[in-house]
Amino acid sequence: MLTHEKQFLAARWEKQRNRLKALVAEAEKYRDQEIYRGWKLKEFLAHMSGWDDAVLDALRAHAAGGPMKTPATRGVDAFNAQTVSTRETLDYEHIRREWDRSHELTIQAIRGLPDEKIVQPLTFPWGEFGTVAYLVEIFVDHEEEHAAHLRQWLEEPGRVVSETH
Repeated sequence: MLTHEKQFLAARWEKQRNRLKALVAEAEKYRDQEIYRGWKLKEFLAHMSGWDDAVLDALRAHAAGGPMKTPATRGVDAFNAQTVSTRETLDYEHIRREWDRSHELTIQAIRGLPDEKIVQPLTFPWGEFGTVAYLVEIFVDHEEEHAAHLRQWLEEPGRVVSETH
C-alpha cells in the first residue's frame, strides 16, 4: 500500500512539473525579460532548483534517519534570495539542466524511501514537521502557483507579473 502512495506522490509531482516545463519551454524565447521584479527566467529556475535541493536534502535525511538541516529558517524570502544569488554567476543552460536534474533526484528520493518513512513525520526545510505527502503537496501547490504566473506572463511578456516572487 505504501509503495503505491510513493508512486502516487511521485507521479503527482511529475505531472505538475511537466506542465511547468512546457510553460518554461514557451517562455525561453522571452528569457531576457522580467517575469517578477528583478527575476528573469534564469532567476525563476534558480529559485525552483533551490527548493528542489532543499526538499531533496530533507528526503535524504529522512530516509537515513538523520537530522535535517533547515536552510529556510530565516524565512522564505531570505531563502529565495539566497537560492538566486548563489547561482547568479551560472549561465542559463547550466541552471536549466540543474533544475531538471534536481527534480529527477527528488522524484528518485521519494520512490526510494523506505515504506515506513512515508508515514513518519520529517523536518521540512523551514523547520516545520509533517508527512512526505504534505511536503509534496506544498511543492505541487508552489509549482501550480508559479505555472499560473507564467501563463499570465506569457499573455503579455515584458509586463512584470508580480513585484514579489
